[in-house]
Amino acid sequence: MGPFQVLVVEDDPADARLVELMLRRARGGDFQVECVSRLGSAIERLKRGGIDVVLADLSLPDSSGLATIAELTRAAPDLPVVVLTGNDDDSQAIEALKHGAQDYLVKGRGDAYVLTRVVRHAIERKGGERALTEARDAAEAAVHAKSIFLATVGHEIRTPLNGVLGMARLLLDTPLDQRQRAFAETILASGELLLGLVNDILDFSRLEAERLELEEVPFDLFDLVEETRLMLAPRAADKGLMLGCRFAPALPRMVAGDPLRLRQVLLNLVGNAIKFTDRGGVTIQLASLDSAPSGMLGLRVTVEDTGVGIADAVRGDLFTEFSQADTSIARRFGGTGLGLAICKRLVTLMGGEIGYDSRPGGGSTFWFTAMLAEADATSLPPEGAVPDESPCAILLVDDNQVNLDVATGLLVRRGHRVAAVADGVQALAAAARERFDLILLDMHMPAMDGLELARRIRASGSVSAVAPIWLLTANPVDHDARLWREAGIDGCLAKPFRAEEVARLLAGRQADPIPGLGGAGGLVVLPDLLVDLRDLGHERMRGLVDLFRQSSGEDLRVVLARAEAKDLPGLAAGVHRMASAASSLHLTALSEHCRAIEDAARAGDGRAAEMAAGLAALWDRSLAALVDAVS
Repeated sequence: MGPFQVLVVEDDPADARLVELMLRRARGGDFQVECVSRLGSAIERLKRGGIDVVLADLSLPDSSGLATIAELTRAAPDLPVVVLTGNDDDSQAIEALKHGAQDYLVKGRGDAYVLTRVVRHAIERKGGERALTEARDAAEAAVHAKSIFLATVGHEIRTPLNGVLGMARLLLDTPLDQRQRAFAETILASGELLLGLVNDILDFSRLEAERLELEEVPFDLFDLVEETRLMLAPRAADKGLMLGCRFAPALPRMVAGDPLRLRQVLLNLVGNAIKFTDRGGVTIQLASLDSAPSGMLGLRVTVEDTGVGIADAVRGDLFTEFSQADTSIARRFGGTGLGLAICKRLVTLMGGEIGYDSRPGGGSTFWFTAMLAEADATSLPPEGAVPDESPCAILLVDDNQVNLDVATGLLVRRGHRVAAVADGVQALAAAARERFDLILLDMHMPAMDGLELARRIRASGSVSAVAPIWLLTANPVDHDARLWREAGIDGCLAKPFRAEEVARLLAGRQADPIPGLGGAGGLVVLPDLLVDLRDLGHERMRGLVDLFRQSSGEDLRVVLARAEAKDLPGLAAGVHRMASAASSLHLTALSEHCRAIEDAARAGDGRAAEMAAGLAALWDRSLAALVDAVS
């Protein structure tokens, strides 16, 4: 390889000439040398390209010290720089290495051999760094491409799967003979198995891309575990297995964390235990860890079975993606080999660890820990509360006729009145014509997608502009929480959804809220509001709500006027007041949206005025949620 093009930056002609001669006379004659005496000249030469390495004195007429290195590395970040110093004190040269130089030489200490060796090593080292950077970038690009592929495949599978599962459920509600019912139940069971595999792939993709965020909501730990046990009890009973559960005496019942993900880990471990156990039983045990930070519960869950056990040879791979104990396991029991890998990542997100003890033929004990916040009963819905099943008016928008038919059938079966339309234009007309209790929008539609449709509904001022809007998407992995919030979206439902999930939405409970919105329904942080209610009393809180309605309503009118006039300073001042008032009443979504508008306005971003377009609808919905909560 060569010749190497060397740029010498040295203001002492004698030193520059000496370096040039030593390099030109190097064995092999593979160095071409150019000399400049000023930093400015060096930067101009570097802009033209063709240089392989720079040898630079730190003290130049137009620059000195570490600033010289900083300017050279800024001008040519991919080139190696070797420092030439006449100072016997190595400290400055060492600092230069910390600031990007590849090596340094003290003038007068070395000969031609030392000089050429240092230059060659600097070039090779920089080349190695560049190769590593390129390899890392290529690996990251491959991971990103894989995540997009998995999400896309999951989306394409979920859409027809929505039709299969929905139609199977509707078919089972019709008169069938025993043979026909068995066929329909097999279709439903197989479809749900396929859905489980797709969910594993999507969860893994979301975790790998670090885009899965945990909630922190209060829940009853005992109820969650018992509900999980009851869900899996029929499967255990079919195999003649006992499925039991034991809680440590001092374990608190009320906690705060992500119940959905905790249940996911528990379902996976207990489901595996049942799958690999042919006789005996499975026992779930819960206890608290001896040490945990103040206000936190260190939870330890163990799942013990009397099944086939695990061979020592595969212990190291059990929590690795796409791995199973051996190939016969995949043939006999199926699965992707992702379940335990997903569990490990979820447990890590929850601040815990996961592991197991097992011996072949002697059963297995899987365990995991998680850090949960302490909570109290006032944070939870009243005991026995059930989703409101009273008939509601629902606007359903989807360009896929199968999805429309399935969703309409599921919702009508629960007694709801559904207006089903196939595009955004029809949806806007329906929302202007009729007041709906809930609006469900497909995310991906031609001409007008779900986000744009939500924006237009919120900005329309129609009778349905304040209704909760939830997106229906076959790909819940990839979304921008801030973008959704600004469009007026309350959350998303993953296709295929169940009618029970819609019942929870209508009861004001979250199914899959947008991460970052927080609180019940994404509008009010109920635990904090309940504390205020307890401390201030209902009468005082109602007075504060009335004051908020009056003062913040006036601020809203000012903000909208400032936005229309493109008065960014006035807009920033107005939303600042609104954000402060909303925050004091725990209206998180409204407060965060106002803060986002304020930040954009203060930065001179003209989009701040556009962001204010949906503010009125969000204010109306937040106020309605607040009044409802206080009542």
